[in-house]
Amino acid sequence: MERAINKRIAEIIDYLNISGNEFAKRIGIPQTTLSNIMNRNSDIKANVIAAIVNQFGDISTDWLITGRGDMVKDGEDKSASILAPESSVNYRFVPLLNLDAVGGMHRTNSEGGDEYPEELIPFADAHEGDFCLHVSGDSMAPTCPSGSLVLVRKVERWKDYFGYGNLFVILLDDGRRILKEVQKYLPDSKEYVLCRSHNEKYPEEELPKSLIKGVFKVIKIQSDRGW
Repeated sequence: MERAINKRIAEIIDYLNISGNEFAKRIGIPQTTLSNIMNRNSDIKANVIAAIVNQFGDISTDWLITGRGDMVKDGEDKSASILAPESSVNYRFVPLLNLDAVGGMHRTNSEGGDEYPEELIPFADAHEGDFCLHVSGDSMAPTCPSGSLVLVRKVERWKDYFGYGNLFVILLDDGRRILKEVQKYLPDSKEYVLCRSHNEKYPEEELPKSLIKGVFKVIKIQSDRGW
């Protein structure tokens, strides 16, 4: 997959009739990073794919990721129209990773393995570095039903400030990704957080902070795949 994307990036540069250095500047990466990608010395990150689609609206997202169809979109350019300056809502394409966030505290993730972007999904007011995940399990229904998508943003200093009352995808030290509303655990807020489900069938449970490897705040929820 990566090798094919490398070749398609080269085709885009040829199509645009610009230098590799200019292409790297326009998508916001160092020229050395682009060279490493083209020479297969480094992986293609999801944010690079998103930057190409955001910068060059006539390039087909499906073609770039999968090789299906034509490089240049036919007819109306949907990505350009939703990113138009006159629009009052700012959309950004973000990578949908091949990973899920599971509602249940004790369930294993149904999707995972080597991380890669399946496709790019438009979200309103998304930031660079955001990504989205599938939701599995029903413990966070009806807010986040199974099959929905959540747009998430990394919380860099969660140990200092968690932001209680919000929804988070929590990466545990065993590799699981759980989706919960996080509340303050009053008996011992220094060492624990309280994880709350939105499905009444599932009880609240305390989670030791020592088991947490990373925290991602849920920014938006998409319950269907429409625009």
